[in-house]
Amino acid sequence: MNVQAPVANITSGVTNITSGVTNAMSNAKNSVSNMFGKFSQGTTAGIGASQQFLQSNTIVAKLGFLIFVVIMFLILLILGIMMLSYFTGPAKDPYIISGMVSGANPMTIPQDPNASNSIPVLKSNNQSYGLEFTWSFWLYIDNLPDKVTGLQTIFCKGDGTVNNGPGVYLGPDLSNGVLHIKMDTVVSNDANNTIDIKNIPLRNWVHITIRCEQTTIDAYVNGTIATRLTLSNLPKQNYNDVLIAPNTGFSGKISNLRYYSRALNIFEINAVVLSGPNTTLINTTKTSSGASYLSRNWYSIQQM
Repeated sequence: MNVQAPVANITSGVTNITSGVTNAMSNAKNSVSNMFGKFSQGTTAGIGASQQFLQSNTIVAKLGFLIFVVIMFLILLILGIMMLSYFTGPAKDPYIISGMVSGANPMTIPQDPNASNSIPVLKSNNQSYGLEFTWSFWLYIDNLPDKVTGLQTIFCKGDGTVNNGPGVYLGPDLSNGVLHIKMDTVVSNDANNTIDIKNIPLRNWVHITIRCEQTTIDAYVNGTIATRLTLSNLPKQNYNDVLIAPNTGFSGKISNLRYYSRALNIFEINAVVLSGPNTTLINTTKTSSGASYLSRNWYSIQQM
């Protein structure tokens, strides 16, 4: 029996299997090598493409950054101008008189911003709700003018004759005083420009508010509306000085005269009333601050 033949066949089979495994491993190695080689080539190509993209967009990036810097500079510049205007510009709601002055001592409040003692009164900006403003002050009347003396000026934004924006005057009545509030309009010689507040009490502090919204003028006494006037034309705002008790003045005192470049609401008006007058006398001796400042005789609502 020939034993060598099967042995030879087995040896040949093992050799073939070994050769096949080796070839398979070699093929797998080559495949992996080819795959990583292609990946590396793709990565290199991607990096190159990114660099080309960045290089091609350098001008756009620089231009965009420049625009961003310019926009930020303009924003900061506007904010700086607004802050500077806020701290150095005239107040929108200034006190024309902060304290108390005697009606026997005339004062002139200049409106020229270059004057050292000026208190500019800004016009209503008219953008949101149209023309509107408010004047607020406390008034103490000692004695009424007689019929010979006639009207006495408490204060006037104007020249006291043909320009009243507004003008407040004290006139004689049978028993109590009457306040005449004149507001000129854009039409000269407009006769429909005066509000009369009667029964102003003597020797008591009374708060007066003059409130304007477009062509409507409201007069409040101690926080209560006294009368309303609807003008035929728009009010005329002027650049004249504010005159306090000019010419002969009046027998009494005025306190905390203030201008607002807007129309105060009823809550704001009553808050001013509740705060009371400032009895710190300007340029003269301070009077007693313990006097009652709300008249017991005022106020019943007048017919509108």
